[in-house]
Amino acid sequence: MLDCKRWSSVSGLVLLVLAIGCAPKREPVFQPAESSKELSETHQKQIHAALNKYFGTPKNPVLKLAAATTDEAGESVLSDALEPEHLKYGAQVFLERCAGCHGETGDGQGEAAPFLQPKPRDYRKGIYKFTSTPYGTKPARNDLIRVIMHGSKGTSMPSFKFISDEEMQALVDYVIMLSQRGEVEETLANIATNDYDPEDEIEAEDFERAMTRVHDRWVEAEFQLVRPYTAQPKMTDETILAGRKAFLSRGCSKCHGTDAKGQTTWLSPLYIAEQEAKPEEEREKINLDAWNYPAPAADLTAGMLHGGRRPIDIYRRIYSGINGTPMPGFAAAFQEEPDTIWHLVHYVLSVVDGREVPGLAEVQPDPPPAEEGSAEETPADSTPTESSPAETVPAEPVPAEATEAIESTTPAAEPAATDAQTDAEKSTPDNPDASEPSS
Repeated sequence: MLDCKRWSSVSGLVLLVLAIGCAPKREPVFQPAESSKELSETHQKQIHAALNKYFGTPKNPVLKLAAATTDEAGESVLSDALEPEHLKYGAQVFLERCAGCHGETGDGQGEAAPFLQPKPRDYRKGIYKFTSTPYGTKPARNDLIRVIMHGSKGTSMPSFKFISDEEMQALVDYVIMLSQRGEVEETLANIATNDYDPEDEIEAEDFERAMTRVHDRWVEAEFQLVRPYTAQPKMTDETILAGRKAFLSRGCSKCHGTDAKGQTTWLSPLYIAEQEAKPEEEREKINLDAWNYPAPAADLTAGMLHGGRRPIDIYRRIYSGINGTPMPGFAAAFQEEPDTIWHLVHYVLSVVDGREVPGLAEVQPDPPPAEEGSAEETPADSTPTESSPAETVPAEPVPAEATEAIESTTPAAEPAATDAQTDAEKSTPDNPDASEPSS
């Protein structure tokens, strides 16, 4: 005979599970940005209504732009920049595959986010670290596709090569919509703060201009690809040694260290605990990124380049810098010596691959200049940390057709990719990370 108490407990558990399973799912809601929360109630309501008008809701997203025509009330007619069903499909893919880390509405606050380092991207700022476009501009569409397809080495971002092209295109459009929505919200919050009194009505033209400007910057990014000044020279021991010398003399080692190990100590739990235990005025000053997280210079010896390890990826990091971080661009510094960027690329690749180069260990920083009054002279070949020739004209960039070849080029020691591989997928059997994304 069954134990009545045991049967009662089991029955209660079954009923509880059924009740949870039958409970309606909470519908995702766009979370307001901090800048919006600080506004008056009047402006919060206006901006919320405008965002719903232009972008819809997570369940029924849209992307609308003001057309040149007006309605009977004199207001601009809105038209769909993308098919609503296409965006809705992208939202479904996002909620299924991305929301666990990036949050239901792209704020980077998914359930897994507290346990991840580095933190998942908050799309609402519209800032993407690793792009093929200049510093401060939006990423190209292919930048987002690459990171989704290949993941990001050294982070918790996995590869999604298995999703269909239809899913990929819809997902990318939805992510771009999330970014545009966040940027428009931030723009409107700034306008409300700077141009209006708390109880004023924000004019319709301000909403339209904010939407148009943000959307146009994303469209323009597709035509702003960073192309190298010169074709990549063959990677040799000599170009690697030249890159090592530039690494030490042109400012790279200031953050990445002479050993190229970077500042990743900042991310260790022990370091963080030690700093938090100190009074704020005694804590070490560290660099933060646009999301207010520690932004240490990368440990190149770890072999994990988040922005991709193709030569063209590394070139663009050096040329443009990294959006949202203290990493500057060196395009101006190398205007008169453009091959130096390629030499740095070769040195970085040699560090990542652990390549042994005769004489590399002997290349060390120049000794500091002698103190004033000392009999010693400053070495004649000492170089300023960074040069900024404001009046010089950059070398002519490599033509677009030549850049296509550069993008698919790997060091001479690596076999060429097959014709069946796409540009984003080119890698080597020994170095599968050669296709690492750039977003």
